[in-house]
Amino acid sequence: MNILVTGGLGVNGCWVTRELLEIGHNPIVFDIRPDFSLVSDISNDIEVVLGDVSDSAAVLRALKHHQIERICHLAAIYPDAADQNPVRGFQINASTTVQIMEAARIMEVDRVVFTSSIAALSPITPEYLGSGARPIAEDFPAYPSGGSVYGATKVASELMGLNYERLYGIKFVALRFATIYGPGKNAPRHGNINVVWNRIMEHALLGKPLRFDKGGDDSYDMTYSRDVAHSVVLGCLAQRPLHSVFHIGSGRSHTLREFVDSVKEIIPSAPLEVGPGQTEPTGLQGQLAANPGWLFDTSRAKTELGYEAQYLPREAVKDWLHWLERLNLEIVPSD
Repeated sequence: MNILVTGGLGVNGCWVTRELLEIGHNPIVFDIRPDFSLVSDISNDIEVVLGDVSDSAAVLRALKHHQIERICHLAAIYPDAADQNPVRGFQINASTTVQIMEAARIMEVDRVVFTSSIAALSPITPEYLGSGARPIAEDFPAYPSGGSVYGATKVASELMGLNYERLYGIKFVALRFATIYGPGKNAPRHGNINVVWNRIMEHALLGKPLRFDKGGDDSYDMTYSRDVAHSVVLGCLAQRPLHSVFHIGSGRSHTLREFVDSVKEIIPSAPLEVGPGQTEPTGLQGQLAANPGWLFDTSRAKTELGYEAQYLPREAVKDWLHWLERLNLEIVPSD
């Protein structure tokens, strides 16, 4: 099957591209930046169309020329950039989704998978926070009042995708992701979003001390990037699901201490320390402070897509090191 992957060279898209290729499909990557560092070992096996995803004519040409049957739409700009330029943020993250759906309608593409986010949700209420709290299912309100431009674009994209499905029968699959971590996800490349876990790995690999005085007991739904990619592939290829919106996470909570211990087990020389208690709301931990204690309910994704996370922190760290070596990736400090 010929499948267009927008953002297919990025930190999440690269794994979608790789998995589709491995299982015998033909991923056509549509990306604005010719950075092949995350696909260097397969760059000769994939076709890449360089272009701006907001250029609807270019997208239409790619769909027609490559006889695309399905689309995985991962191209986006991240929260900091969207807040700094709301017009461009909305254009790239929301208007482009509508253009992708319209292009799919014109070229008779039968399915579009859209990568959404927990940012689409309303503020998480107390009954979903803390140990033993109920997981967040897909019926949780999606209205991020006062949250971010990024969150608003995810909601707008979901709603327009659902309308294209209603009006034209194009199957629309929106995957809302929990916190993502994995190779390549650092501040210089990816913006200042969910990079704490990657910062921990950077310090471990560079032998730089990193200490969290508090926060070891806080738990998080953190999902390895290869699990994220697998959910996109499943969303693209599964028999037509009954629903259109799915929560994608790890299926269980992991504490900051658990992750640090996993890193130190695999990299014994890592100069990392983490204290007990709650996360500090400032500094590096400030990124974590807004996100502890909730867990996505992934039962719908398991039932309809066959999704189940494969990487606990220990397995993720081992896999991470494997790909750093295989791709000869440079560790670029974020600070």
